[in-house]
Amino acid sequence: MRLGFMLVAALPLVLSVAAVAFADDPMQLAIVSYGKIPAGSAFQTELTDNTELASQVETSLKKALGNHGFSAADDAPYVISIAADRTGGSTNLSVGNTGQSNAQVNINIDTGQNKLLGGSNQAPEKMARAYRITLAIYNKATGRYIWRAEITDPKPDVDPVAATGPMVEKLASALEKSAAPQ
Repeated sequence: MRLGFMLVAALPLVLSVAAVAFADDPMQLAIVSYGKIPAGSAFQTELTDNTELASQVETSLKKALGNHGFSAADDAPYVISIAADRTGGSTNLSVGNTGQSNAQVNINIDTGQNKLLGGSNQAPEKMARAYRITLAIYNKATGRYIWRAEITDPKPDVDPVAATGPMVEKLASALEKSAAPQ
């Protein structure tokens, strides 16, 4: 009886420690599995956009795959499509050659139904600045997607170069957990 009482008394302390641990990690991970991925599978990688961030994710992913029992190979039956981007925030676009001109583009789209229905106008919501990595795995032979995952670090001051490694590690760990046993 005394042991049961002590366990019940310690439960709030354990839960508060767990809440603090999760509060330190703001990353958001979403996974959808459409089919089985055999454990130990080999993957070919492809970039959806030829960007420096996507190339950095690809390099980090190939290493992480090896650490989680998978491999990267050009002739693999599965393909991992990689996308990495910054979202939200202001945009500065350069037009023409460097130093010739600089353009800033701000687009506001009112999607509120109130204005269309003759009601009051709501202030538009701004998309928060974040860093996102998206992986999609498909079978080369069938073209069918079998797994998708997206991880986002919503901190507005996130450094994509520093965040890529930990984010890719979480994605590779999630892939390992999604793999079917051999």
